[in-house]
Amino acid sequence: MNSLILTFLILSSSFPDIYQGIHELEWMEHQDEVINVPSPDSVIPLRIVERPLRKDVYGYYPYWMGTSYNYLKFDLLSHIAYFSVELNGDGSLGSIPNLTVLENLRNIAHLNGVMVLITATQFDNDTIINLLNSVSARTNAVNNLYNLVMTYSLDGASIDFEFPTNAVKDSLTLFMTELTNYFHTNFPGSHITLATPAVDWGNAFDYDKLALNSDGLFIMAYNYYWTGSSYAGPVSPLPSSTLWGTYSVIWTVNDYIQYGIYRDKLILGCPYYGIRWPTQDDNLKSPTRGTGSALTYSQAADSANIYMKLWENSSKTVWYRNYITGDGWYQCWFDDSLSLRMKYQVVIDSTLCGVGIWALGYDGTKNELWGALRDAFYYTGIKERLSRKVKLSVYPNPFSTSTTIRFHGAQALKSTGAQEIKILDISGRLVRTLVACDLCSGALVWDGRDNEGRLLPSGIYFCTFTSTVNKKTEKVHFIR
Repeated sequence: MNSLILTFLILSSSFPDIYQGIHELEWMEHQDEVINVPSPDSVIPLRIVERPLRKDVYGYYPYWMGTSYNYLKFDLLSHIAYFSVELNGDGSLGSIPNLTVLENLRNIAHLNGVMVLITATQFDNDTIINLLNSVSARTNAVNNLYNLVMTYSLDGASIDFEFPTNAVKDSLTLFMTELTNYFHTNFPGSHITLATPAVDWGNAFDYDKLALNSDGLFIMAYNYYWTGSSYAGPVSPLPSSTLWGTYSVIWTVNDYIQYGIYRDKLILGCPYYGIRWPTQDDNLKSPTRGTGSALTYSQAADSANIYMKLWENSSKTVWYRNYITGDGWYQCWFDDSLSLRMKYQVVIDSTLCGVGIWALGYDGTKNELWGALRDAFYYTGIKERLSRKVKLSVYPNPFSTSTTIRFHGAQALKSTGAQEIKILDISGRLVRTLVACDLCSGALVWDGRDNEGRLLPSGIYFCTFTSTVNKKTEKVHFIR
């Protein structure tokens, strides 16, 4: 039997039981880690700041990073998800770790026009099942997350469940739909995202429906080789290869595109960390002698400067090796500015929503990773900068008589080329076309009628904005 096929069969049967994602691993490592910083004197609301980013740049900020927010380049960020608060099986929330870190981060980010979300996590499958398959628990979770966001003047929520099974596939979609609809109805302009896997081993994620019923999917396109791997290898291989296997960043992106049509909701998560394994020798794909350990980018880069950084062309990533007398060989694999820039090009070429980072602060005071982001996503053209700022929202939603379709950044409409609003029914049939020349004020009202003036039946409809450089879709529920 082909060794690659054998590996797949083994992994597909055992992977969910033994695998531990980097989010969970580091969350467990930093349990109860307290960092004391002074509470801010006031709350700074989110400012509207124009920035020439051609894509969204979305980063997790772990609570154990303390005041590393002082070194973030906020002009290269659009969203920050504070990681994290625990979401329990009854829908209740744990306490926010290092609350004053979150409050200071929020103020600095808001001052620079960057949205701040709270990340809600759960890594236990039984707890996830109890939560998602209970109507009352889901309702509690939605209400508690909304109240937390309102209490601390945040801008939305990010959900991180790893790795659920098929038992919650439908209820996960239902939960995200309920969460998104509640926030969008009660807090227009809020942002709801979900962390999703590089490989859906448990068949738990309906990518298409989840993308439609949220503001974004953060694809965790890393940890392909993980701390428990039998061989040392690339954390985030870009292409598939005979050396490293089928699963890769490009494979993952193609898998999402195959099963989901909403590319403008897909965020390609990239690693700002590496993994260092004890290995049997210094050769490529050496068997490991034990469990690997995670290093931040800053730690890995510093060690690579000592032991000589090597480029591995099959994976398009970097690594180094070193020998410890009396112990043996070690290998560390990670991404640098060049390998990340190549991943960012996939985001551009695949017309995805943007790029994600695990995790902000892991580069310390180094500037090279910021340089890769700037090179890939920072516009110099005014026309392109303005067109990116056009965003679509629909309120009230659901509606019974009329709803307002609003453009955020409507002053940019004149520079985006031809555009229109198409309203589609749930089967994808066009029922109404609205020309964007009606949008000079930044909003229009739809009365639930088709192009012939006939009142449409109750149901789900989709408002889609299309221009030469933008496509945005929002779901709306019409109730007669």
